[in-house]
Amino acid sequence: MTREPSSPLRLLELERLSGGDIHQAYRLSTTAGHFFLKTNTAPQAIQMFACEYRALKKIEQTHTIRVPQPLVFYQGNGRAYLVMEFLEKGKPVASFWDKFAEQLAALHQTVHEQYGFEEDNFIGLLPQPNPWLSHWPDFFATARIAPLVKQAFDRQLLSSSDLRLAERLIQRMREWLPDDKASLLHGDLWGGNFMVSHTGLPAIYDPASYYGHREMDIAMADLFGGFDRRFFEAYASLSRLENGWRQRLRLHQLYYLLVHLLLFGRSYYHQVKDILQTYG
Repeated sequence: MTREPSSPLRLLELERLSGGDIHQAYRLSTTAGHFFLKTNTAPQAIQMFACEYRALKKIEQTHTIRVPQPLVFYQGNGRAYLVMEFLEKGKPVASFWDKFAEQLAALHQTVHEQYGFEEDNFIGLLPQPNPWLSHWPDFFATARIAPLVKQAFDRQLLSSSDLRLAERLIQRMREWLPDDKASLLHGDLWGGNFMVSHTGLPAIYDPASYYGHREMDIAMADLFGGFDRRFFEAYASLSRLENGWRQRLRLHQLYYLLVHLLLFGRSYYHQVKDILQTYG
């Protein structure tokens, strides 16, 4: 008995999607279903998509929280592409925020003996170094704050007095931050990087993953809104965060605010300055 050859995949419709700050995004309607396509002509785009693909794979393999399944990344004719599963939106279940907190806490149970990651990656368009280090205050100081402070100073987004405050803070980081288990993080968990999937449960995407302090994901979720207070209460209860975690949120938010200062300009300067003055 001979087998009929499978039908080749055909593109039926290409729909441009809005909302992305960096990449162009499309919904691909094909004879095999719907897919999500990201594309960019930036020189570093293929490296960015490769890092995103591997981070999504790593989160997917934890079986803790939904991510779009990454399918393929490639480059051709001066343009890079990343294709993944297209997630349909739905209505949240009644316990959505508790479930979100529970699933994120489960993701954070994937741990490593050191802080860092298998590769350097990106947060937005900015390179994100991920050296292996044994202590969180040292990692946060040298791999997160110091490189961005230098870039901001070089671009005249921070003054000499700001630089002195930052240098003092870097020297005092162990006074402010405790070690914790090095957890697998989403790494860029703001309100635009999660959705309610068709099951009514959360899905997360656009990761900037590494093994870091759990409070980093909570700090980013708290920074720009979009998360119900129930999420934070449920997470703190489930994960038994160390005392003082609420006071440390602003210090951890310094990283994300420096990222935004470099990407979007001086509208973020006063928040950065305030944190440097408070902790430095």
